[in-house]
Amino acid sequence: MTALSDFQDRNNLERAWRWIRSNPDPTYKRYCSEFYSRFAVADDLIIEDLQQRLQRGFYEPSHSCKFLMPKKSGILRPYSILTVEDQIVYQALVNVIAEKLAPKIRNSYLSETFGHIYAGKTSQWFYRRWNDGYKAFNQATRAAFKRGLVYTASFDLTACYDSLDHAVLSHFLTQLGVERDFCDFLRTCLSKWTANDRRIYQNHGIPQGPLSSGLLSEVVLQHFDQHYGPKANLVYLRYVDDIRLFATKEIDLRRMLVRLDRLSKDIGLFPQAAKIDIHRVTDIEKELKSISNPTVVAVRGAIVDQAKLAKRIAALSPRLRPVVKIEDETRFKFLLAHALPTSKLNDRLLTISAARPDLVPSIARYLKRYQRLPKSVAKQLIARVRNEQLYEYVTADWLDVLAGRLSDADSLALNVILKAQWKPRTLSPELKAEAGKRLIRAGLLNVNQTRHAILSVRESWVRAQLVSALNDQHYGKAALETITNQALRDHNPDVSLAAAQQAAFLGITVVPPFRTIQHSGGKALRQFGILTRVTGRSCGISWSMARLTGRSSSINWRSIFGSTYRHAERLAVQMRALSDTNVTAFVNAADVFNDRLLSRLYLHDPSLGTYLLGSIGSILSSTRLKTNYPSVHTLCDAIHTERLKSSLSHPIVKKTGKPTSRIPYRYLRKAKQLYVQALIELEASW
Repeated sequence: MTALSDFQDRNNLERAWRWIRSNPDPTYKRYCSEFYSRFAVADDLIIEDLQQRLQRGFYEPSHSCKFLMPKKSGILRPYSILTVEDQIVYQALVNVIAEKLAPKIRNSYLSETFGHIYAGKTSQWFYRRWNDGYKAFNQATRAAFKRGLVYTASFDLTACYDSLDHAVLSHFLTQLGVERDFCDFLRTCLSKWTANDRRIYQNHGIPQGPLSSGLLSEVVLQHFDQHYGPKANLVYLRYVDDIRLFATKEIDLRRMLVRLDRLSKDIGLFPQAAKIDIHRVTDIEKELKSISNPTVVAVRGAIVDQAKLAKRIAALSPRLRPVVKIEDETRFKFLLAHALPTSKLNDRLLTISAARPDLVPSIARYLKRYQRLPKSVAKQLIARVRNEQLYEYVTADWLDVLAGRLSDADSLALNVILKAQWKPRTLSPELKAEAGKRLIRAGLLNVNQTRHAILSVRESWVRAQLVSALNDQHYGKAALETITNQALRDHNPDVSLAAAQQAAFLGITVVPPFRTIQHSGGKALRQFGILTRVTGRSCGISWSMARLTGRSSSINWRSIFGSTYRHAERLAVQMRALSDTNVTAFVNAADVFNDRLLSRLYLHDPSLGTYLLGSIGSILSSTRLKTNYPSVHTLCDAIHTERLKSSLSHPIVKKTGKPTSRIPYRYLRKAKQLYVQALIELEASW
């Protein structure tokens, strides 16, 4: 079997879904757990449909939703949320890669490489426990020091995930025996998932956040493991993109760093020069940055001593002004995860959060242990929301803390602030979702504002979040029915699934035509018992035409093409794909599809006469076709005439005798308009 067929295997897709659900990353689960629950309503049916679309060539990845999280330095770290379907596809692709990569690097597990260790097909989890790897990393560090390797240096890479070049990735996948069609498909997906919110495609980077990205990075990073050089009197340890070196002599360490620098240039990655610190180790424990060091006394045992814990947190943050200082950030976060809120800690942590926005997620989790926030904390957080913080991600975190933890008066005051700030075109996705959900639940967005937000916001993750906030306390039955039915027909499966859940929970009537409901949402409606029958298989022609024209259609293409449907579907899928890459070839493919379409139209409407497949040129002068189906005739005539100018069809243009050439890209816009008009005509007459 090829890598592509292994990837499309049903067992592999189901394994990918299992591993996604078992992902221990709390941040990703925070943003996706509700989406997983909706998907699980009809997961068997949706995965079956997904497999068919992959095999038939018309699965298309969605754009990811990008969060920009503040780092300690003040710059932003992108964090990508993929649709559930895309997460499954990504994981299924990486499952195949993991099986091919593991035999090559397994011998270095827990001896030289310590992160993203593949657990194997039969494991409940995709990776072995991360803390076991980090513990082994620290043990190896101590062992090197005990052997007398007292000089050390770190070799970190700048923006490793963001910088991984797709061509370099394909190079290493090819070395693993992965075929080109698999690499091309992966690169197409990565290009979509790593594009920014302005839809600029960069052909480098892998999405930060998804479970799969860690192992995919290992495909490239193992280049360092394979070629770092001699091992005598040197120790090389790598945890993801953090490489730790030990040597008995400083000169040996410098030689190693030069070699690693050259290796990084081989693969288009860049070392962080500021972090390369060559020095002699005096205290090995100070070199370690792991919570697997001996656990702090305050958190030993099942019962946590909160008084000692609070003192230890204060000791780790000894200076709050003029600049906040944290002694050991890893341990600080670890202890904070075990702390119960107190007024003294609250004041300290709110001061820290103002200076260190990167620590806000940890502090927010601490504050969410309150059922009702103290008045002083609520007042400070509301003020921060009012003042519109530099980092909208932080503001969204504060809104999450405030949700359900305010007095009625404070809640009303916060709603007034958010209503004044509501600008869905300019807000970041995470803030848009948090603020939008709150305003919809409170009935502070009118029907038109709610409909616009749910149907027009660019990020599908946000649209799904806003759909889930719909309620019958503030919106009438007619408005709910209209918005939910439109959301059921959203092209994104996560949005349609959210709408299906709302239809079930709010008792909303689903209106025909049912064929236009997005397939995932339709399958969930069937599981909820709302619909007894929905379209069983996705239609590649409907998908291709919607993708080409930007407009959905209710045409039953299976009925139109009958026994020739599968061939027509392949033509439509190919035609759509060429519209993105090669307009000259697109015109040729469109002419062939139109030929097939005309043959079925003549069978449907005998008044047109007879049609011989392959004779499209001779039939375009038909008066009956021009009269009865003017838009279809215009489409077929225009595409066929343009094809005669194509260098892929003839050497010369017969009418002028001039050499044929490439069809200009601008013609695609005209062709799309012609298809829109023809489809409208077919909808009315078929």
